[in-house]
Amino acid sequence: MAARIIGVGQQWAGDDGVGIAVIRKLREAAARCELIELNEPARLIDLLTDGADPVVLVDALLDDGPSGRVLLIDSHRRDARSKHLLSTHGLGVMDAIELARALHPARVAPRIFLVAITVQEAARRGVGLSPVVDAAVPRAAAQALMLVARG
Repeated sequence: MAARIIGVGQQWAGDDGVGIAVIRKLREAAARCELIELNEPARLIDLLTDGADPVVLVDALLDDGPSGRVLLIDSHRRDARSKHLLSTHGLGVMDAIELARALHPARVAPRIFLVAITVQEAARRGVGLSPVVDAAVPRAAAQALMLVARG
């Protein structure tokens, strides 16, 4: 199956919608891979075990540093940064990856990449990204495409 990029987030939750914004940017650029907007991380288990390879996940990362940085996070290792990937549903991106690997070890995508965009506060509500996070969308989209091409 083809490569897949999944943008995780909530469009109505301010900067938490950055993953969705990246997918929309990739659609505008006519990216040649499957593009999915996802607001429910629990669905990731199915999306990680249906044959797509590689899979790139794009999500917001709550961070004390400056907003708008684009980071690559190791999906095989939970670390201090991966704990802060935003989740508004109780099951985070790293939790879903680990659960997919535990439940379906033979079917989970062998190459899963995480692209995170740093944000300051999950409490900001409303549709639309802050200017600094919005400015990171093209960089995150380029990073995701590079990972798919490298895959």
